[in-house]
Amino acid sequence: MTRTVINGLDENGRRISSMEFEKMVRAAASSSANIHLNSYGQHNIGIRLEHKEGLNITVEGPSGQRLGCMGLPGTKIVCKGATSDDVGYLNIGAEITVLGDATNGACNAMAMGKVYIGGSIGARGLTMTKWNPEYEKPELWVLGSTGDSFAEFNCGGIAVVCGIKPKTPKNILGYRPCVGMVGGSIYFRGPIDDSYSRLNAKLCKLDDQQWQWLLENMPTFLGNIQREDLSEELTIREDWHVLSSITTQERALMWAGPMPMAEFRREHWDKTFGGDPLRDIAPGLDRSPINAITTGELRRKKPYWANNEYSAPCTYYCPIHIPTVERLRLLREGRADEAYELLLRYTPLPASVCGAICPNQCIQNCSRKGVDEAIDTQILGRAAGHFPAPKPAAATGKRVAIIGGGPGGMNAAWQLALKGIEAHIFEQDDKLGGKLAGVIPWERLPQATWQYEIDRFTSMEGIELHLNTTMTKGKFAELQRDYDYVIVAVGTHEPRSIPFPGHEKVIPALHFLKDAKNASHPPQVGREVVIIGAGNVGCDVACEAYRLGAEKVTLIDIQKPLAFGNEKEAAEALGAQFRWPITTKEVTDQGIITTDGELIPAQTVIVSIGDVPALSFLPDSVETMTVGGADWVTTNEAYVTSNKKVLAVGDVKRPGLATNALGAGKDAAEYILATEKGEKWEPFSKPLIAQSALTITHYAPIAKEATEANQADRCLSCASCRDCHLCETICPEGAISREDLGNGEYRYVSNDDKCIACGFCADTCPCGIWVMNPY
Repeated sequence: MTRTVINGLDENGRRISSMEFEKMVRAAASSSANIHLNSYGQHNIGIRLEHKEGLNITVEGPSGQRLGCMGLPGTKIVCKGATSDDVGYLNIGAEITVLGDATNGACNAMAMGKVYIGGSIGARGLTMTKWNPEYEKPELWVLGSTGDSFAEFNCGGIAVVCGIKPKTPKNILGYRPCVGMVGGSIYFRGPIDDSYSRLNAKLCKLDDQQWQWLLENMPTFLGNIQREDLSEELTIREDWHVLSSITTQERALMWAGPMPMAEFRREHWDKTFGGDPLRDIAPGLDRSPINAITTGELRRKKPYWANNEYSAPCTYYCPIHIPTVERLRLLREGRADEAYELLLRYTPLPASVCGAICPNQCIQNCSRKGVDEAIDTQILGRAAGHFPAPKPAAATGKRVAIIGGGPGGMNAAWQLALKGIEAHIFEQDDKLGGKLAGVIPWERLPQATWQYEIDRFTSMEGIELHLNTTMTKGKFAELQRDYDYVIVAVGTHEPRSIPFPGHEKVIPALHFLKDAKNASHPPQVGREVVIIGAGNVGCDVACEAYRLGAEKVTLIDIQKPLAFGNEKEAAEALGAQFRWPITTKEVTDQGIITTDGELIPAQTVIVSIGDVPALSFLPDSVETMTVGGADWVTTNEAYVTSNKKVLAVGDVKRPGLATNALGAGKDAAEYILATEKGEKWEPFSKPLIAQSALTITHYAPIAKEATEANQADRCLSCASCRDCHLCETICPEGAISREDLGNGEYRYVSNDDKCIACGFCADTCPCGIWVMNPY
């Protein structure tokens, strides 16, 4: 294809005016479909241009204002540098790509077409867009961030803001986005502040349709801006959110509310009934005022003893939903053995997971933090470490095959065996535990604790181990034939990689940590170590590198590190440094070269950007979904796959904590147990108790001691009656009494004939048990 070249300087080297330059470009477009422009800041490049065969315009050098203004369908413009204000202004179909930044007003009043920005944009981007439902919605894609007042009065435009090297890393959509927005959606990845207009936009996670649209269109964007290397990073669903316009119906409901009683009486009651709707049919009705203090049916509210009808935060936020409040009650009553057995009916690894490696969402959300410090559930987990396994139920004759001996597979087997179903674990390694045994450093997970819990697990009657078993399609078919169900719990043991130059010099974190736990052949590390990826696994790598002799460890990431909790604290205590945002361009023998040209010296480079599952053994009947370049098993909420006899739990479905895998294993086992009984499996659904229901002022700070008894005494017993008699004592009418039901059971009741619905019982209950319901 022939190409017409137009220079923005005249023969004397002087800049040609924007008007003359526009005339030259227009003349060229009338005869040529391929135009190359050497621009020197000229404005209006590509304005209202088209060619019957389609028009391709390449711009070298700085571009002025209104690049692609009023662009027409069939026109493609590529600007190899940055551009000034109003790129894509009034665009009605052109495809515009800018490899650098754009300034203010990008895509103002755009009605159709697509604009791709390889950097960031300034203020008031995507404002006053238009959309005719007969045509495609206009789109603006931004690799970095946007300026203030983004999507102001947006009427249908779609924006995708990726948050890569943003100008404003703490607020990638700028100040007050979406003001006046009445249509369209803003997909974004990264942090925003709370200044977005809640009257015009609602913040949500992406639904399946939105996520599919993003996956389908992301490759085109990255290809246009020449950044295909970001594909995996930008296709992690959990990173994305969407601001969608609030519909007129939703907005109307936001302003709707109850009519003031005075207005209702004036406009409706008095006009219709003269103040008394029964005057004509019941003239003798007693219309005297009701006493201010009433009992029985005249009360507006009635107290209700809602014991154990809500979840304490520790149970609600625990992926296994361990009833910690009940466990602590048993400890307070001196029934420690019952407390330990209760815990072991939820997890076979309380000391190893709850007591050592779990970040403990239960602790993070504990109501006791409103008084002094959270309950230490790690102490409670470790205390159960040496308790024997519960006695299983009688054998049912049913058998389940479990592929993978990590935490998810182990808990599935444990729960099934407890109920009399024979569980066979098929593990490719020579030991149980998955990454817990093979990767987590012994400094975080004591080896003696782990070994005792493994011994207890293998002692459980009804669990059979098949170690060193390689899974193939043929072997999987054999398991389907010989067992009633198959549970896939193989985890993620294939390290992700990035194909930058020198990637063969990089050690995957998974391999490094496995070798580091091998006391006889630990890996060698250099004096300086760089870890690509600053999550919690990267922190484990850093600690192991220091243990093996490293003197300086640097963790780099393209975004703010995701590491948190004990892992991050341990790495920092040893001297590890965190740096971001940094993108690796190349790895050499000297270290890492960043995209900014900086050399970070390193003799050892380790990549820690996650692992993916290996699923080649699965049959076609088990559906998977490709996300981020890897296949993941899809299931329903009961972890049942597209094959109703095959379930999948743990990281093979989605990466998570060991506790998430344990919870999924328990749920999957309970689904099988319910199905075999002909019952319907129900997920955990007990609602979380509101913090406002608790009366924590009754509690005084207590010194936190590392004992079970101390933790049991400190528990607020959220949503579970502590039998303190406060309600009975405070009731001014003596309406509340305690009924002994026998066998240690009891309940509190309220006498309707005495209760005046004062609410003292609900206001004083420390555990949130009494609630005032409408009568």
